[in-house]
Parts: sequence; structure tokens; C-alpha cells
Amino acid sequence: MPADAYETAAPQPYQTVGPAEAKELLAQGARVIDVRWPSEWQQGHIPGATLLPLSGIYTFGQALRELQLAPSEKVIFVCAVGQRSAIAAEIASLLGFQQVYNLASGMHGWLLSGYPIEQTSSP
Repeated sequence: MPADAYETAAPQPYQTVGPAEAKELLAQGARVIDVRWPSEWQQGHIPGATLLPLSGIYTFGQALRELQLAPSEKVIFVCAVGQRSAIAAEIASLLGFQQVYNLASGMHGWLLSGYPIEQTSSP
């Protein structure tokens, strides 16, 4: 694919943010959905986050609907490095969520920024 083809590609249905922007969104009341596996979650997660593993498109979509979040609510998706959370953000956008964010650097970036985490034995 030619390099200029990327410039004409459709925009993402979500916004990509770094740790500092995510922290600001949290201060504004954004929800955090952590899409990692429970074993990753137990090692540390963003305080107040909800665990919702990305185990499959349909399963994840159903579980996200069951949270009964308002479509206008700010929602930040996070994983280890930002790849799984990008998929989750796309799914949320398809489900009608309007303020969707992907933490691009994931928990690795969050930790490198020195931001707090919680550690729990179960979600």
C-alpha cells in the first residue's frame, strides 16, 4: 500500500490517548474498562477500573452491553500495550458509544508514567 494511502484512510471511531490524557479523563469522571486477562489484572490495574476481558468480539460486546453504560459516557479501554484495547474501543464504537478512548501505551505506559495502580486477588 502506498504511503499516501494511509492519509486517506477513514478516521478511527475512537480517540487514542496517552497516560496523562487518560488521567485527566479519569478526573473528569471517565470509566476505565480493562480488557486484559484476570491474571494480568491481579498484577495491577488502574484504580476504579472494571475488568472485562476481550475474549471474543461477540462475547465482549454482550458483556459490554450488560454494564449498561450510557452511550454518552466517557470510556477508556486499557490493556497491556494498547492493541487489545484498540479492538475493544472499535467494538464499543460499533455499539453506539460516543466518547471512546484507547490508552495507546496501555498499563506499561501508565506504570512508566508513575501513576497509581491497585492490586487485587480477584476482579
